[in-house]
Amino acid sequence: MPKKTVAVRGREGTSTKDISIPAGIAREHDIEIGDEFAIDTTTDENGRLVVRYTRLGTAAGSPE
Repeated sequence: MPKKTVAVRGREGTSTKDISIPAGIAREHDIEIGDEFAIDTTTDENGRLVVRYTRLGTAAGSPE
C-alpha cells in the first residue's frame, strides 16, 4: 500500500489543528464520527515528529 499523506488544517477562532483520516482507511477500519483515540507523540532518529493514534472505543460505546 502506498504511503498516504494528509495536511493539517486550522479552525477559525482556535489554535486547534485537524488531521484527517483518509476515507479508505476510515472505511477499512470502520472509523466513525465520535470514535475516541489516545494520542502519543515522539520523535524519530531524524528528529521528526511521530504521532500515533490508538482507538480506545467506538462511537457506539464499545471498546475496540
